[in-house]
Amino acid sequence: MDNYYNHYFDPDYFTKKEVQKSEIKNLGLYVGFALICQIVLQHIFSFAIEISGLSEKYLNDGIFQNCADVIIVFISFLLPFYLTGKKMKAVSGSTDPVPLGRPTDGVSFVLAVVAGIGVCMIANIATTYLTVIMSLFGFELTSPDLAMPTGTVGVLTSIIRIVVVAAVAEELTLRGYVMGNLRKYGDKFAILVSAIVFALMHGNLIQAPFALIAGFGIGYFTVKTGTVWTGIAIHAANNFISTAISYAMESFSEEAVSLFYTFILYGFIIFGFVSMWLLRTRNTLTLSTDYLGTPAKEKMKAFFLNPAMIIALGYMIYITTKFIGFKF
Repeated sequence: MDNYYNHYFDPDYFTKKEVQKSEIKNLGLYVGFALICQIVLQHIFSFAIEISGLSEKYLNDGIFQNCADVIIVFISFLLPFYLTGKKMKAVSGSTDPVPLGRPTDGVSFVLAVVAGIGVCMIANIATTYLTVIMSLFGFELTSPDLAMPTGTVGVLTSIIRIVVVAAVAEELTLRGYVMGNLRKYGDKFAILVSAIVFALMHGNLIQAPFALIAGFGIGYFTVKTGTVWTGIAIHAANNFISTAISYAMESFSEEAVSLFYTFILYGFIIFGFVSMWLLRTRNTLTLSTDYLGTPAKEKMKAFFLNPAMIIALGYMIYITTKFIGFKF
């Protein structure tokens, strides 16, 4: 009905629609180019570590690996999007694609963070079931091993790398530059695209399904609170829980850690649902809609079916296959 109204009353409707799809395509090109730059920069860092004779140290010294990865993540994730950010902003016309101001309401911010962590816990459960189901069909899913050095300095570098740096870099990239510049074309579309890119960037089928589900929640609560700090807080909290559980496995029995993790898992799910209900009763921010009513399918084609994005996603899918094994 919206499309009928638009083209019936606006003689320039179809022209505006083509302009909109052209804008989305250009944003997809810039995001694809930024992703390609990320891939290239990561390979450059890997090559630099190898030719400098630091490969063995990187692989065997967890503290050194954490420190190196902090630099790699910040530069390879943020630099490409920072460099293309002005171009994307010019295309979308967004005044503030990476909102880092105070949340619109402090209580809503807290509720959104708790609800977001609950979504992450649901994503963890879904990922576990997917891994089990794939295993039944003979597929063994793996993911890259992360260094977890012990000692005060080792734990501190792990927290900085996994909890702080990963959360800040990925949220500024995905919920900032990607989602923020796409919100003009509808918040649901922007959240969906950022979640899909977030999932594919992980490059394996253990983390990707989690990132897809969590990405929906993080994107939604970022929009509802009006600040990327919400996404950073949710992301950091989830990563902190995962890091704490990993270290606990080295010091306590598997049964004790499993019991504690189950308590955390379902506790946050319950509190998450309660927080979501409370948020809906007090938060007046609504998701924006596409002013032209263009179907999501057409916008998705415009964003993803361009040379830069196809190259970037093709490489990510290729890397994902490297972490799929066969037991039979």
